[in-house]
Amino acid sequence: MPPEFTLYELQKTVEAILGPHLHKQNFRRLVEGAGLVEPTGEVKTRTGGRPAKLFRFRREVLLERPAPGVRVSAPPSRSADARITQTKC
Repeated sequence: MPPEFTLYELQKTVEAILGPHLHKQNFRRLVEGAGLVEPTGEVKTRTGGRPAKLFRFRREVLLERPAPGVRVSAPPSRSADARITQTKC
C-alpha cells in the first residue's frame, strides 16, 4: 500500500488477498472502528466521482504489528511453559 490511500483502495487490496467481496459500509466501519487508519485531511480528486478522503495507517498500528491489520498473539506465559515441560518428561 502507498503511504496514503483511499478506503476503496484499501478494500480492493484486502479483497485481492482474501478473495471474497466485502460489503463497503461494513468494511469501512470495521477499519475505522478498529482504529487502524486515520484521515490525512487531504482528498484524491481523480476518482471518477466525488473526491475521496485519503487515509494512512496509524503510527501506533505500524509500530505494534508486523503488518497493519495483523494481530500478534502474546507469547505463552511462564506457567504454560512449565506445564509443557512437565508433561514431556
